[in-house]
Amino acid sequence: MDQHVIDEIIERNDIVDVISNYIPLKKTGSNFKARCPFHDEKTASFIVSPKKQIYKCFGCGKGGNVITYVQEFEKISFPEALKKLAARAGITVKQSMQSKGKDSKRDLIYKIYEIATGYFYKNLVEHGSSALEYLAERDIKNETIKKFKLGFALNSYGGLHNYLLKNDINEKILATTGLFTSKNNDLFRERIMFPIHSSSGKVVAFGGRKLHESQSGGKYVNSPTTDIYTKGNELYGLFDTKYTISKKDHALICEGYTDFLRLYENGFTNSVASLGTSLTDSQISLLGRFSDNFYMLYDGDASGRKAAVRAAGKILGKGYNVKIIGLPKADDPDSYIRNNGAKSMQEMIDKAKPIAEFLKDDEVIGVDKKGKLSVLFDILNEIEDEVAQELLTQDIAETFGLSGHAVSSKIRKKRRTFKKETEDTEPSKTEHFTEERDILLLIINNQSLYKKVAQEIDSSYFLTGKYREIYKIMSEHIEDMDNIPALISKIDNDGIRDLLTELSMSDSPTQTIDDILIALKTRKFYTNLKAINAEILNDPTNMELHAKKKEIKKELLKINKKVVRKTLY
Repeated sequence: MDQHVIDEIIERNDIVDVISNYIPLKKTGSNFKARCPFHDEKTASFIVSPKKQIYKCFGCGKGGNVITYVQEFEKISFPEALKKLAARAGITVKQSMQSKGKDSKRDLIYKIYEIATGYFYKNLVEHGSSALEYLAERDIKNETIKKFKLGFALNSYGGLHNYLLKNDINEKILATTGLFTSKNNDLFRERIMFPIHSSSGKVVAFGGRKLHESQSGGKYVNSPTTDIYTKGNELYGLFDTKYTISKKDHALICEGYTDFLRLYENGFTNSVASLGTSLTDSQISLLGRFSDNFYMLYDGDASGRKAAVRAAGKILGKGYNVKIIGLPKADDPDSYIRNNGAKSMQEMIDKAKPIAEFLKDDEVIGVDKKGKLSVLFDILNEIEDEVAQELLTQDIAETFGLSGHAVSSKIRKKRRTFKKETEDTEPSKTEHFTEERDILLLIINNQSLYKKVAQEIDSSYFLTGKYREIYKIMSEHIEDMDNIPALISKIDNDGIRDLLTELSMSDSPTQTIDDILIALKTRKFYTNLKAINAEILNDPTNMELHAKKKEIKKELLKINKKVVRKTLY
């Protein structure tokens, strides 16, 4: 695609508007702030700059423009993100678009997962009698197996590996797919396979459940993080249920694969599974695109209820509505429906309670009234949104028979204590700007300085690889330096792109361009001098080396005679 079309797509999609459709943003000064959607964090460190049209997380380091955000959040390719944003802006894009190298790799991994899904499903049908027996015992219908493409991994170290090679997949890429161990063995062996789809419908990961308790490894083996999958960013079943969730305007959140399948089979097609008990901020934001109303439907035992309360607290902190369904102590959604039927499950859903009322009435977790209030105060303390905080304060007060003033006073005291502890224990965070970083910052903030820099130094003056690479990119695309979002689209390397974004969000150094150039040159020449001296020690009669040393000394004298006289010998 022509670069001018990409630039137009960027210009027509305001980054704040786009990102706010995925996660809630809070205005802080001239920028916007949020908890990062790419990693779990308690303190918001994700910054969006409307002026520069870029984002940067100062926690995990991710950064980029509006296109890279959609790419990373939805785990889609560069062309797919472009098409999505083009459609949003009403821009017509030709279907034939050439992928960049990285996108081709990502698309190939998607293809590999599609092939692997078919392979596992075929194994289940043709060779998975024991797995089919297990699924039959769990009353999982054949229609469900087929719809969700459940599969079976053979008890083989190289079954999938060899199958992919036979399907003309280059062996070099297999190590990056997350489907194999460091020794190139199949990661999943003798397990029932649950394909995990992204919200756009592509298989991005697998969960593998062991068939026999005697098998080695945990009950589940799950895919690691890859180019197309980040743990905690997806919800099992969402691709198939998102439209029903939107239509019914509420979602049921369960824990595991079989819980979800049982719910779906019994008409609860507005369900998702969190793939574990710890619901993440990213999962909440993803689900929040389809409804503001969540129901926690975790296991009825103590650990399940505790996890449901923690998740409900996170959901409230994100500004959504949440209730908790209290299943009996011995049940999970799967067993409850099998034992009591769908109608009884609906009655349990109808009796769902807000978090304060649920905790007050709970007799399973094993916490007294004081402990329950402590849990609620901790949740309240984490909520930054003032409206959500006030609503929960009122809820706690009414439920436990306290005054709103008493609850608010408790939280203010808790926050003062936390602030003091933080101030006493956190080390001072002062950033040290190297000469290389400083010169890059000056150019980013004033592109007219590039000409002077280019006349006096080249990339060899950058001894740090990442800064040298940034300088090379600047040199090749200096015409784009006044349009950082457009420049970001031309960078394939994630690390370099993140660093350029960080630099673009940073303030310009106080030093002058001349001072920084002198410092860079001095350091470069001293580094060269040190290397020459080492070579002379090994070859003292080499007159060429002595001549090079003399030239370096001359250059140093030109820069700063006083410094040279003090330190040269």
